[in-house]
Amino acid sequence: MSYSELIHIRERVLPVMIDLGVIDFTQADELRQVPLGTLRRNATRMHAVCRYHPGPRGGSKGIKDVREIALHPVAIEDGWHDYAQFLMYHEMLHAIGHVRHDRLFRGLEARWPNQNARESGPSFGQYLRQRAARWLWTCPNCKRKHHRSRRSNGRYLCRVCRVKLIDVPTGQTHDTES
Repeated sequence: MSYSELIHIRERVLPVMIDLGVIDFTQADELRQVPLGTLRRNATRMHAVCRYHPGPRGGSKGIKDVREIALHPVAIEDGWHDYAQFLMYHEMLHAIGHVRHDRLFRGLEARWPNQNARESGPSFGQYLRQRAARWLWTCPNCKRKHHRSRRSNGRYLCRVCRVKLIDVPTGQTHDTES
């Protein structure tokens, strides 16, 4: 993953934001000055983040207050390009001052033209957890499998059958695509 790929994603998102009427050309130029980065490769819960410079809590935030916009490196590399563009759009909405996930923010977020990308969050999260899993908690009755990073040691029951889950190693000892 290279910095140029992040720039490419940003440059594909900015014209869409202008077309949607979310930002103007001046704000687009300011957003081009925001540094881009990536999250840790082994992050499984966070897909992207808009980091702000330290300052007082609350109040209004703007583009000048943004320290960095960071995306998950897997979203950039592994065929999740549409979702990576949506993540960049989402974080740029934060950067222009919409700090909270309130009704206004969700309305702006829903304007993103690619519906599949907007709805890819849960499947991306599941993909990340499966990549990081070292154990499959398996039900001996219904054969349901749950990817986990730690052993269950017989402490958990299947939600359907109410039978103790069995630990089956996945065969990997770490994230194989590091």
